Parts: sequence; C-alpha cells; structure tokens
Amino acid sequence: MSSVFGYGSSQNNDITLDSVEIEEIFKDQEGQTSPSKWSLQELKDKFHKMEMEDLYRKYRVQQRHSLLITLILIGIGAGLSLIAVILVHHKSFFEDLPSILTVIISTFVFVCLLILLYFDYIIKHLMKPISIIVWMVLVTKVYLLIAFRTVHLPSEYLGFILFMILVTYTLLPLSVRDACIVATVTCLPHVIITCVLAIGTIEEKTLQIAGNIVAFICVHLAGFYHKYMTEIAHRKMFLDTRSCIESRIKLDHQQIQQEKLLLSVLPAHVAVEMRNEMIQRIRDEPHRYHGLHRNSGSTTHFHNLYVKRHMNVSILYADIVGFTALASECSAPELVKTLNELFGRFDKLAEENNCMRIKILGDCYYCVSGLPISRPTHAVNCIEMGLAMCDAIRTVREATGVDVNMRVGVHTGNVLCGVLGLRKWQYDVWSHDVTLANHMEQGGVPGRVHITGATLNELGGKYEVEPGYGHKRDEYLGDAGVDTFLVIPPQQSPTSSSPSPGSAAMSGIRRRKSTARKVARYLESWGADKPFANLSEVGMSGKGVGSGLYVMQVNMLAMTNVDHQTKVAYRNQLMERKVSERLLQAIEGKAAEKQWLKSEDIMRGTLTFLDKDREKQYCKLKDSFFKSYLGCAFVVYLCLVAVLLITLPKTWMLLVSCIVSCFLFLSIIVIVLANHIFCYCDQKPAGKWLTDSINSVLRKRWFRRLLTSITLLMIYTMGIVNILNCDFSVVPTVLPTNSTVELLSANDTSSYVSPYQFTCQFPPYFIITCLLALTSTMVFLHIAYWFKAVLMGIALAVYLLVFNYTHADFIDAYDKAIFHSAGNDDFMMTRWGGSLYLATLFITLVILDRQMEYTSRLDFLWQSKFGVEKEEVETMESLNKVLLENVLPKHVAEHFLKSGMKSDELYHQKYNLIAVMFASIPNYKEFYTETDVNKEGLECLRLLNEIIADFDELLSKPKYSCVEKIKTIGSTYMAAAGLHQLNECDGDDDKPLHTLERIDEEGVVDKDKEDSRAKRALYYVGVLTEFAMAMMTKLEQLNKHSFNDFKMRMGINHGPVVAGVIGARKPQYDIWGNTVNVASRMDSTGVIGHIQVTEETSKVLTQLGFTCQSRGYVTVKGKGQLKTFLVKRLDKSLSQTAIH
Repeated sequence: MSSVFGYGSSQNNDITLDSVEIEEIFKDQEGQTSPSKWSLQELKDKFHKMEMEDLYRKYRVQQRHSLLITLILIGIGAGLSLIAVILVHHKSFFEDLPSILTVIISTFVFVCLLILLYFDYIIKHLMKPISIIVWMVLVTKVYLLIAFRTVHLPSEYLGFILFMILVTYTLLPLSVRDACIVATVTCLPHVIITCVLAIGTIEEKTLQIAGNIVAFICVHLAGFYHKYMTEIAHRKMFLDTRSCIESRIKLDHQQIQQEKLLLSVLPAHVAVEMRNEMIQRIRDEPHRYHGLHRNSGSTTHFHNLYVKRHMNVSILYADIVGFTALASECSAPELVKTLNELFGRFDKLAEENNCMRIKILGDCYYCVSGLPISRPTHAVNCIEMGLAMCDAIRTVREATGVDVNMRVGVHTGNVLCGVLGLRKWQYDVWSHDVTLANHMEQGGVPGRVHITGATLNELGGKYEVEPGYGHKRDEYLGDAGVDTFLVIPPQQSPTSSSPSPGSAAMSGIRRRKSTARKVARYLESWGADKPFANLSEVGMSGKGVGSGLYVMQVNMLAMTNVDHQTKVAYRNQLMERKVSERLLQAIEGKAAEKQWLKSEDIMRGTLTFLDKDREKQYCKLKDSFFKSYLGCAFVVYLCLVAVLLITLPKTWMLLVSCIVSCFLFLSIIVIVLANHIFCYCDQKPAGKWLTDSINSVLRKRWFRRLLTSITLLMIYTMGIVNILNCDFSVVPTVLPTNSTVELLSANDTSSYVSPYQFTCQFPPYFIITCLLALTSTMVFLHIAYWFKAVLMGIALAVYLLVFNYTHADFIDAYDKAIFHSAGNDDFMMTRWGGSLYLATLFITLVILDRQMEYTSRLDFLWQSKFGVEKEEVETMESLNKVLLENVLPKHVAEHFLKSGMKSDELYHQKYNLIAVMFASIPNYKEFYTETDVNKEGLECLRLLNEIIADFDELLSKPKYSCVEKIKTIGSTYMAAAGLHQLNECDGDDDKPLHTLERIDEEGVVDKDKEDSRAKRALYYVGVLTEFAMAMMTKLEQLNKHSFNDFKMRMGINHGPVVAGVIGARKPQYDIWGNTVNVASRMDSTGVIGHIQVTEETSKVLTQLGFTCQSRGYVTVKGKGQLKTFLVKRLDKSLSQTAIH
C-alpha cells in the first residue's frame, strides 16, 4: 500500500522494528549525548561505547581530505614562490641548481599527490599514507635545502620548521598522539644540525638554540591546543549530527505510525483531511488536544464535518445468531479472542471481496462495497461476502458442535459516510438505505443472504434466488413494502442451506464452559491478526538493510516460537543498523557540501547565516571555552617574551614592554576569571553583583571581541616593537670586542670580525617572534574568522612594512655581515624569506580559522534543525496520542504504548461493576430527510454532528473524568463509567461472565468487597446519571438555537462487563455482557424525555438522593418482564458525595 500522506510506505519484504524499542533506544541515546561539556578522552570512550568510532572516521575523511588538499596547495604555492625568490635574488643559477631541483621535484610530487586525492578509493583507504608522504616530502625538502647551504646558522629555515610543526597539528589528518610524535620528529633534526654545523661562538649558539627550542615548544603547545579543541568540536558536532538523524528516524517512525493508526480507523480519503486539521490544531493549541474539529477559519460556530455522499453502493449487515448465549459462557480472554478471530476472518473476507468494514456493533458486523471508489460489481461483492461469512460460521458449527449461525442482509442504494463528533472516531454510514439494510438483516434467515429487489437488479442474474418474505419477520419491511429475496448458495438446493435438524436439536443442549473454550481454540487456528500489531512495527526497508540473509533471518524469526526478549534483542540490532545507515547517508551528503560553494543557509564570504534571526541566535551563544583561549594565548605570549629575552639585549624598552604587556594580560585574565577568583565573595551583595555583571558582559560577543582584539594586538606589538631599539653602524677599524659579531667560516675556524656593529645580535629572531605572534591568533577558535583575518592582516602589513622598508637596511646589513664574511655573495635575503614565511602563515591561519568557524556554524545549524525536528517529533507524539486516545480510552492506549508490550497480545479486561448508558434521539429519524434542500441529508447530519460534538465536549469536564464514550450508533450515544479503574477484577479473568453476574445478583462476596463495590456503584452510577442529565440540558440549549424540538430517551444499567480491543485492520474498543444488553433495552423500551433504569440501579440512585419513579413491568427482549424506574432530573450534583 502506498503512503497516502506522501511519506514512507511499507513493503512486504520490509524489515520491522518494535516501536517500543525505538523509543527506548532514543531515550538511552539522549542520555548519552545530552552533556554539553566533554573531555576528549570521555568523548572517545563514549564513541567506543556507542560503536561510532568507525563512522566518525568516515565522517572526518572528507574534512581531512580538504585540509590535506589545502596543505598541498600551500606547499605548491610556497614552492613556486621560493623558486621565484631564488631566481630573482641569486646571481649564480648553477650554484643553486640543487636547491632549485629540490623545490621543483617536491612541487611535482605535490602535484601528483593532488591528482591522486581526487580518486574516491585513495580518499577512503590511503589518506593516512598520503599524509605521511606529504610530511616526508616537506621534511626532506627543508633539510636538503639546509644541507645545500654553505653557511649554517641556528635560525636558518627556522620559520619553515615552525610552519611544518603547525601544519602537522592542523592540516595533516593525524590523531593527536601521532601529530605530537611527527611534530617532534620534524624539529629534532634541526636542533641536532644547529648544534653540530652552525657557525658562531658557543655562547651565541647556545642562546639561539635555546630560543629555537622555546619557539618549537610554543608552536607545539599552540598546535596541540588547536588539535585537541578541534577534535572535541568535531566529535561533538558528530554527536549532534547523529542526534539529528535519530530525531529524523523518530519523526519518520511517528509519521508512519500516525498514518497506520489513522488508516486503521478511517479510510484514506477522510484521514488526509482530518490529519491536516489536527496537526494545525495541535501546533496552535498544544495543550488542547481534543478541540480539533471546530472550524477556526469560519465565521460560524459549526464544527468541521467530515462526511461525503456516495451513490450506488451496496450495504451488508450480518449478525451472529446464538452468539449472546455463547458469550455468557466465555471468560474475558476467551470472549475477546473469539470476537477478534471471528471479525478478523470477516475483515480478510471483506478485503478479498472489495468491501470496506464500517463498524462492529456487539456481534453485528456491517460493511459497504462501492466506496470510496465506485465499483460496478458492488452488489456481487456483498453477496460473495455474505456467502463466505455463512460458510465461515458453518465450519465453526461443524467443527465445534456449537449452534451458531450467520444472518445476512444486503441492500443497494446511496449513503452518507464519514465521522461525527470529537471523540472516539468511528467511520460510519447513514441514510434510509442503511436503515433498510439493517432491517434486512433483522428480518433475514439464519444461514442465508437476504437481499432487496434493488440489490437483485444489480446482480444481472448471476445468482439464483427465492422469495424471502422478509415482511413477515420484520414490521419495518412490511410498512415499506419491500420485496425481499434469499440467495440460493451455489451448488446447493434451496432446502439444503437451511439449518439441519441436528443443528436445531443442538440448540437445546446445555452449553458448558468447555464449549466456549473449544470454540476459542478452534478460532485461534484461523490466525487472525492482533489489533495494532501493525503499529508496533515500522518499515525499515532500505539500501543494504532490506535484503539478503539478514532479512531472511528476521522474517524466519517472526515465524519461530521464540520468547519476546529474543525478538527484542534481534530487532535492536536492526535499529542500530538503520541508524548507522542513515548516518552514513548523512555523512556522504555532508561530504558533498563544500564550504567554498553556494549554500542555502550560509553566506560563503563572511560565513554569516542568511537567516537574520538565526544569525542573532548564533551571536548570542555563550563561548564556554573563551577562558581557555586566553590561557593558551598567555602561554604563547610567555614563550614569545622568553624568545625576546634570550635573543635580544636586556634593554629598558624590552623590560618595560614586557612588564606593561604582562600587566595588561593578567588584568584581562582576572576579568575573565572573576567568578572563580571572587567566589568567596558570592555571599556578599557587592561581590555577587560584580561577578554576575562580569559574567553577563562576557556573554556579549562584542565584549569577547574587544578582549580578543586587545590581547592579539598586544601580542602582535610585542613581536615587533623591540626592533625599534635595534640599529647598526659601520666600524672603520675592526676591534675584537664583545659588541661585534664574530663569525666562524664553515670551512675555516680562523677568526674574522664583521665591519658592522649591531645593537641587536640576532635580527632573524624578530621574524620568529612575529611568526609566534601570528600563531597566537589560532587559539581563539570561536571568534569570527574575518575579524581575526582583519587583525592578522593589519599585523602582517606592519611586519612587512618594518622588514622591507623601515628596517630593511638593518636586516640587509646583517645578511652581508654573515654571508660576505663567509665568502658567499649569492644568498637569499632574510627579509624576503621572512616575508614569504609570514605570508604563508597568514594564508594558512585564515583558511584554518575559516574552516573552524564553518564547522562551528554548521554545528549550530544542525542543532537548530535538530530543535525543529524535535518540535515536529513532539507534535507527532501529541497527534499520535490524540489519535490513539480517540480510538481507545486513555488507560487502554497506555497499555498499547507501554514498554515491553508484546505485539501479539490481545487486550481484554473484566470489570465487576461498570455503569453503562445508551442515549438516543428517537425523533431525529423524523427530522432526517433526503431532499435537494438539505443536500440529500448532509445538512441533517451536520446538525447531528453538532449534537454529538456538544456531548463530547461535556466529557472534558473534570466531574465526568470517569465517563468514557464508547461509540455512536446513528443518533444513539453510548457511554460507560468506571472503565478507567485498575485491575479491580484480578483473579476473575478466567471466570465466565454469567458467574460474575450471579455473584452480583446473589451477593456472594465478602463484606469489605461489598462495601467497596457499593461505594463505586454509587459513584459511577451517580456520575453517569448526571452526565445523562447534562446531555439533556445541552440538547435543550441546542434546540433553542436551531429551532428544533429534539428529545432524548435514555437507559442506564450497572454490573459486570468485559472490555477489549478487536479487529486488526480497524481496531475497535468495545464492551460486552448482559449489563450492556440490558442498558440498551432500557433505552429502546424507555420513555422519551426520561432516563429508564433497572430496579437494582434505581436502588443505587435512591441512596444518592435521586428520585426514581416506578414505571412497572416492561417486556425486555431476552429477559422477559423487568421492573423499571424513571429517574427525575435534578438541579444539583449528588454523586460527588457518594464516596465520602
């Protein structure tokens, strides 16, 4: 069957899951993923526990792929730039040929790797080996370039090594542990080479090596922090993505369950309209679940009417003759099982014969053929259906020896079909033709199909018939002058289909308890579906899930006789497979979404959300890691200061700048950590106000940006400001003083003194401090990337200006002093190499920051969508609750939704004492006419809908909370009080119903139980009587507004009943028993405008203070003469004092 709502369809080969299991899984996972703060180890443990590590690796593949491509592209660009610098500034091409070839080969390798990374197989299986190759190419290139140098300095290619450490943590797809190992291996050879080959005095080398180590440690810490925090962010985002997927699955489950539930009660053409109305109502008024039918868009006060007219259909009524006596011998489980098996078989027959079951009334079953789709064979369908029902009952009679039979009546005409009222929706049909079909059954013959002339005309001579003489058995048929006929079953003589003498003789045989059980066991062999069995399953067909050996095993499992827990465990595995499959599909979908391309949600330039409201919500997010950003930035600052103190002269300017910047930095940290530092002041008003104010301000994005700006600008300034104190001068006479730079040739250990004198001994370390200063930007992970890019851009412009303009001579003089003194006139200037390092680092950091913000915003987007999904799930849950409670009483609905309920269970409950009411409007039949003026009866039904809806609204009053509407039968309203009580009949389930009735009549019960039952009888009977009187008042009010004169006739009785749910395709809650039958007779034999009760019920009402007037003895079908009473209406409530 295709989905009528446009989502999810169930196929025969679908794998299914218990809805209870889905709910339990989601509850467990919500508990697992709800915390907002995790350590990386906790997250890893959680992933292993939830078996998500493999999926997470697949999730990270595409992100790491893009980062690796970024690194290769940066490597290619840096290599080409380096070649250009070498060619422009070097005089001898052949002397630099090894270096040029090294860069060219490494660049070519990068190009080849870039091509390989566009193949899916390489991406999925060889990402880590390629990342190791990329690292090896970078390391090999830098150390070959160092090896080809004729003069070795401690600072040579130091910027390149720092960059490699940084990209090892940020761009290479390695774990945190592997990144630490690889980064250490990257820098260790440089330290060794510097110690062995670098020129200069031991003191100078020691200072520079110490500075190098501090710089390495600084970049290590910054890279480790970035790797650690981004890993946490990605894992949290993965959990959020999984939560969103789970929510989507749950929403799909709710939608499928809702569809099946609605379609189990209503036909598709009515269900679509009602569902849309209900969803809108629940969203508008989430706390008013039952006021769903009033037309809010209309200026009138009428409720929505879901009724359609269908012409030329055939109506079949069927009644099981002899079932009432059999039912009295059944225990509660036997009765419900028997009814479910019988009507389950009839439902299958209806489906086979293209008939739609309308309703079950006790042991009466009626259906229609020809709606909602008109069928030319509707009459034939009903005849075949009737004959099949008679055959089914005959097999029961022959197999069990129990005298039961089927009486069937069929008529062809027009009907109005739909749903009336606000509660306990049941699809029904109305028209004069429906009434006639009902009387055709009542005037029929057991074991035969009784039809009218209208139906006979539609058969086209397909069946042999004989006169039915229905007017002799039913007065209505005689008054209407209807000619009736009995269908002669094929291959049978007219006399052979009548009940046999043996069967008639059986009717005198006394039925025993074993007879009922024999019937129940025989009917159980038919294997009818259980009510709501389809609602406990969700179709899980899908690619890779719904086929193969696994499906065969699951389907075989359903056919085997294993315990419920085994089935639950097996289906639990399927749920995990389904979630993993959907998550994998989401990962593939996210992989296809590139952050540089156009998006429906995010502006690709600034990464702001296109939805302004969402952008405002994102800006209001609290950054819980901002304190750690400042802490890590402070560590980078300390490392930078350490490098300055190690490599620069200890001047006043250096000391003052360090003290002032450190004071400012500590002040910022104190502000951020105020709530921790001043926690002892929380009890004092002033201290509490201070900490609360600071915390409130920290939540503001502008304030975080302000602190970030101050911090970064201060670090940027510290990286370059002390160069203002550096200068050089030409020394005409060489003096071997400590203030000169002594250089040792790489090949000659003789002393040589430079002609330049420098106030700062190691100018290249200004480039290193600038690199460290820019590196501090990356630790502020959740600050807008464009904001950081602007700050870095300003710093980069200042650095390039200083190195290439204001202090270019100073740095060039250092190069000349170093390389000329070593006899090497062909070298790359330090400021050009430094500019290349700074520019490359700037580009890398901008890309990294952009990627981090994109991940953060995507995380927020998923969380936002998850919130929407969650709201939709809650709406669907509310709708399902409304649907289920409009099919079943609340306590019965909870039974079907409760955890651990087996899908093959039948619901049944036996009650010792229930009050039952039938309320009809006899003169509605006179009001109902089918003319063009009232749209062939449609407007008459509109008024009946208003009446029933008003009655339903009474049930929402707290005083009537124990009253439950059972159903409506035409213009008759059936309700009962006391069904919500818990198992007050425990231990009596196996007793036949007539035994409980005898106990009730004879009073064979202990004193405590008798007192308890007496109080309940007072309460339930009193409340139901008051409800009946309130219905009369409601009808009188409606009469005033509609200018009608409807009158009610009511009957109330109390006693034991059996309740249960029967029918798999259209589950229906009902109650059975002698109490129900007598209550119905109290209505049908009652007096218009009055409430008629039995003598036992009148005694209860008299104790409550009601006035009951004896009517005398009334003939009741099946009971003979019963003394009845009429209840006088009251103006005040008396039932509420019954239990006090």
